[in-house]
Amino acid sequence: MEASALSVPHLVDHAVRHGIAVVPGSAVVDESGWDFRVVHCRDEHGREWILRSPRRAQVVAPAAAEDRLLRLLRDRLPTRIPEWRVHTPEFTAYPRLPGTAAGAEDPHSLRYRWAVDPLGPAAEYLGPLAGVLVSLHALPPATAGLPDTAPDRPRERVARQLHEAHAAFGLSPGRRAHWLRWLEDDYGWPTATVPVHGDVHPGHTLVSRRPGGGARLEGLLDWTNARVDDPAADFVDLYYAGGPAVLDALLAAYRGQGGTVREGMREHIVELGDFLWVRVALLGLRTNRPHLVTTARARLRELGTVP
Repeated sequence: MEASALSVPHLVDHAVRHGIAVVPGSAVVDESGWDFRVVHCRDEHGREWILRSPRRAQVVAPAAAEDRLLRLLRDRLPTRIPEWRVHTPEFTAYPRLPGTAAGAEDPHSLRYRWAVDPLGPAAEYLGPLAGVLVSLHALPPATAGLPDTAPDRPRERVARQLHEAHAAFGLSPGRRAHWLRWLEDDYGWPTATVPVHGDVHPGHTLVSRRPGGGARLEGLLDWTNARVDDPAADFVDLYYAGGPAVLDALLAAYRGQGGTVREGMREHIVELGDFLWVRVALLGLRTNRPHLVTTARARLRELGTVP
């Protein structure tokens, strides 16, 4: 369903039909998202809007759940989240939140380019983001409108993905044996699950520039992957984007604001960061995007051998 996303003119037409008076020529397309085509535009009153359309059938149902989740989470988190004004299976529109993305993913290399320094002395980024995660992870699943998930499910999912990947394209014997040992060892795996955003990376965090070159968190976007899961899931992408220094600073801020950092959680996040490329390769296979498979397999080779 790669070609199913509405074209830019059709997105604008849908907006107009729903009462958003889009200024002609103001629409700018953003094709960086894996799941949605996004258009930025402006209405006749000067308000900026986000219009989006799903690229794949698999994200239509999660988007409907996202709509319900955003309504439930409003006023429960210490940051802005999207307020959808229009939602249909093929079209969503909401007023654009203030700020710009903290970074962007290169569509070819899949590496992140930071637009700000998350560790800069004037940054108000990782601390507030940790506060958002603490608040989110503390919510009962029913409050977030999400089905509960047993703590053993994340490990079962990794085991299934490991089997699928080895069957589909093979894994090096050393790397596969390492992950099998990881699965068998209880150390670091969750004993409780919580509501998670599931896709916290620089492109989904909005920031404003501060005097002195710092950045302040303004909002958190794209809740399509929200679910009840291992809280470590909300640290993996920022570890990949920023490395150990960003991970350590985020975990310290999370712990300092009341978040639970279980024994072995940091090491577990690092393992999940390596395993991320198994998941990306499988996503590429499921969605017929060969470049994802090629890039992910190259990243797996870069991991090298393990003892």
